[in-house]
Amino acid sequence: MSGLRNLRDDGDIFDAADDDAAEESANRAGGVGDALAWECLRAALPAALRLRIRRGDPVAVIVQAPGAEWCGPLSRVLRRDSARILCVSRDGSSRREHDPTRGNDEVALALAGGRPVIGVSQDPQSFLPSALLSAADMRISVAPPDANILRRLLRKHAHGKAPAEISNGAARTLTFAETVSAFRAGASARDVVANLLRAAESKKAHVGGAVADVPPLDCLPADLRRLAQDIASGVSDYRAGRIRWRDMPTTAVLLAGPPGAGKTTFAAVLSKTLGAPLVADSCGKMFARSGEAGHLGTIARAMQDAFDAARAAAATVGVSVLCLDEFDAACPDRASMDCRGRDFWMPIATLVLTLLENHEGVIIVAASNFGDAIDAAATRPGRLRRVDVGPPGAESLMRVLRWRLGGALSTVADAAVLAALRLAGPAATSAQAADWARDMLQAAREARREPTLDDLLRIIAPPDDRTPADRRVAAVHEAGHCVAYREVGMQIASASIIPRGASGGETRAAGRRPEFPTRADLDAGVMILLAGRAAEEAILGAASTGAVADLAVATRALAEGHAAHGLGATLLHRSDAAGSLAYDRELRDIVEADLSRLYARSLAAMRRRRADVERIAEALLVRRFLTGEDVAALVAASGARGRGPNARGRDA
Repeated sequence: MSGLRNLRDDGDIFDAADDDAAEESANRAGGVGDALAWECLRAALPAALRLRIRRGDPVAVIVQAPGAEWCGPLSRVLRRDSARILCVSRDGSSRREHDPTRGNDEVALALAGGRPVIGVSQDPQSFLPSALLSAADMRISVAPPDANILRRLLRKHAHGKAPAEISNGAARTLTFAETVSAFRAGASARDVVANLLRAAESKKAHVGGAVADVPPLDCLPADLRRLAQDIASGVSDYRAGRIRWRDMPTTAVLLAGPPGAGKTTFAAVLSKTLGAPLVADSCGKMFARSGEAGHLGTIARAMQDAFDAARAAAATVGVSVLCLDEFDAACPDRASMDCRGRDFWMPIATLVLTLLENHEGVIIVAASNFGDAIDAAATRPGRLRRVDVGPPGAESLMRVLRWRLGGALSTVADAAVLAALRLAGPAATSAQAADWARDMLQAAREARREPTLDDLLRIIAPPDDRTPADRRVAAVHEAGHCVAYREVGMQIASASIIPRGASGGETRAAGRRPEFPTRADLDAGVMILLAGRAAEEAILGAASTGAVADLAVATRALAEGHAAHGLGATLLHRSDAAGSLAYDRELRDIVEADLSRLYARSLAAMRRRRADVERIAEALLVRRFLTGEDVAALVAASGARGRGPNARGRDA
């Protein structure tokens, strides 16, 4: 006699009866795990469908499980009557077997032979046989146990009276195994409910992160703040039923930018703003958990588990946030791979792309330091919307710093804090601001006093131990770049003589570089690069070795302009134009002639505008950092203005 027959004709899973005798048989057959799957499945199946399956009608049914870990228990319940029912269960753990092209003949033969066919998967579209998907008479979704199902389980698997009030969400965020684990041997009904609530709270704390450590929305840079507000507005409309999920303006984003720019912080801030749980994982950690071999099955399961956890978390409040850091490790650009690499990555990339298709209730925030290394299919319309994240700027850094410091520096004016933060340069990140705050608080604790602005200055711009002569060379060099930018009509973002690594100073242009530079743009850019050395010669009487990086960039730019970009006498393209200089004497002579010509222009400009160079250099020696507005004011004081074309060059 089949297992389902053992559940009695008047009370099996495909009958409408809910009597305790049926449950008792089910409990004996498989314990708490099978009873949980049995109850949740029966709650999802309409009575009419249960009757059709019980009669043996050849119906095709797709059962979507709450997560991959539910597929096994649900299929065990269904396979008790394997003589009457064909159950196909797939969770994606086998790349070969869980493919939609496999198992179609078995499905067709079962339906043609008069047997019901039931497919079980957390992602039916990706894993179940395609014949079953197209032939399906009904699709149902199994939900985690609600309060009524928990009461039924408590009556048979715990002693004592259950609490009068059991939350419907008590087990919503728990996995199948976590729910079963709450039913300890000999536990009372109250103990089981307490176990469930404790597990849910523990998981909520793990999923949501440390709320106290999440900065407020206004700590985000302006572009990310607007993005968070747009998402929050859409979620509000979705929760209120005014729009459908597919009508949401943004449900999945890829944040691409340098380390420390606030990409993962954005996910935490968004979660806090929405009042939604946060599920955070790193693709690098997924690979680490898979062992040294990087087993694809383990990696695929980890990715699937992350999405399942986010869906389960969304079940309680309608929406959750899933943050996937190091996303380039999960969906690398297949077009740039060789055949062997493509064969390895294809299953993972395909799974990720599939998961990005259907994630109702889950806001996805993917983050990567290498946005251009991600497969183009991931950012096509309908999947991830790419948002490039740059350094936050001094205003955002100040908000992060003040939040991290609490009440410290409250008596220091914003203007003074901003002036100090600008010394860090335009590439400073929010992560650096958090480090500065930590170091300031540590220094203050050790000195048993409150943090001061001097603490911040010592951290951001430590004392310059170079000789006065070396500092003057650096100041004149950067002043030359500033004047050259003005000479060709470009605006300056900042100039600094604060040493950073191998660099003794830095001057940055404001605005974007031209996407399609002309020969005039190339010449202007090289002139700016050579202006630092030219200023040293014009003001100090001799050039130093400090222009080595400028010379390297200028040489490469001219070589590529002549031998690759068609901006010289020939249209011939060379893939390694700069490398050609080692053996092509003619190209070397052309580049050398251009360098000499443009250096002469720079030197003439430095001599003509010597007063501007010296004024900017003196200001740099005193203040160490100047904004573009500072430089403009210094030049305006002498009445000089840029005379060149409105060309744009490279940062020097």
